[in-house]
Amino acid sequence: MSGEVFARDEWARHGRIVPACIVGIMLVAVHNYALGSMYKPLEQEFGWHRAEIAWAAALPSMAAVIMAPLVGVLLDRVGVRRLALVGVPAFCGCLASLSLAGPGIGSWIALYFLLGVASMLIFPTIWTAAINARFNRNRGKALAITLSGTGITATLVPWLTTHFVATRGWRGAYVELAAILFVIVYPPVVLLFARDEKRLREEARVLPGHSAPDRPLLAELLAPRFLKLAGAAMVFGLAVSALTGNAKPILNSEGFGDETAAAIAGLVGIGSIAGRLLGGVLLDHFEARKVAAWSMVLPITGVAMLLLGQGDRLGAGLACVLIGLSAGTEYDACAYLAARHFGMKRFGALFGTIGGVLLLANGIAPVLIHEVYDRTGNYNLALIAILPLLALAAGLFLALGPYPDEPAGESGLAN
Repeated sequence: MSGEVFARDEWARHGRIVPACIVGIMLVAVHNYALGSMYKPLEQEFGWHRAEIAWAAALPSMAAVIMAPLVGVLLDRVGVRRLALVGVPAFCGCLASLSLAGPGIGSWIALYFLLGVASMLIFPTIWTAAINARFNRNRGKALAITLSGTGITATLVPWLTTHFVATRGWRGAYVELAAILFVIVYPPVVLLFARDEKRLREEARVLPGHSAPDRPLLAELLAPRFLKLAGAAMVFGLAVSALTGNAKPILNSEGFGDETAAAIAGLVGIGSIAGRLLGGVLLDHFEARKVAAWSMVLPITGVAMLLLGQGDRLGAGLACVLIGLSAGTEYDACAYLAARHFGMKRFGALFGTIGGVLLLANGIAPVLIHEVYDRTGNYNLALIAILPLLALAAGLFLALGPYPDEPAGESGLAN
């Protein structure tokens, strides 16, 4: 079968699961993007400091470092659909339960912990595993389209949350978001995921692509190449998560009002969608480590614009687009690099570990950046500290080296 025919055949056979994966990915970061609109009402109602609120939200992310690899192993055994059918309603229910928090910070911590546990069943490895198991020639494009779901979240959730807080209060906002997301996500997961696990496994045997050597899982986790990729993901996650999920409070601190800041922050999502689609094309034609490294220039430029042009609406908007472009490209690159360097046999466990590292970074970054705000009254020092982190991430991506040789091998994830 020619490469062109094979590429078309992939879409014909497996394209129907892409919409389900897109809406699934939309769930992954919704609580992070909603949180930016919650700091002010939580401060006003309970007197909590922003760093306290962020610390409570970070605790599940710390646990994810341990839990994510275990869920990845479970994914390799039971498959995507079974986890998603449980994970989507569990996550939406826990998101709505955040409306019950208060007056003590302990209730916020406990409810966020439950949300963190539920998020393990819908975290990105679930959806990228479904794509990587089915696509080879179009893997970069399929991942890009799927992961654009986070861009949709980044575009809509800050605005939606701000609107719901203004009209229904912060408690009603959490309930509204959870209900809307469940209606959007659950039906496609039920209807569009294929049930024919046997056919998928048979097709996987003839897919060209790299299959990692059959080594113990611990050996794979301690391999220098894997440590470099996980390290790059951690550093990148710390730097960019501090910017994406906190774009609205950063813009508030620069003098923009709530509605204006939410609208500008939504441009992170527009940039993310564009970055994913462009990155998907680049990943199918160029080495992923180089694509990942060069994309670090974009947020460096964006941060510089935020530091030098405070109060400039056009500059802030462009900065958010550039940050989104990088965020959109990088996660795709991490998923792509994991599949190309380590194969699909243990993709759930290996990329689950990287997903846990990214979740840890997503949890720590808001704490650090809001700690700076609580101490200084602005985010400038945090923005300056992000610049060397981005340069370090670029170096770690480049240090991965070229792809391993690609003998014919098997891919195998249950549906």
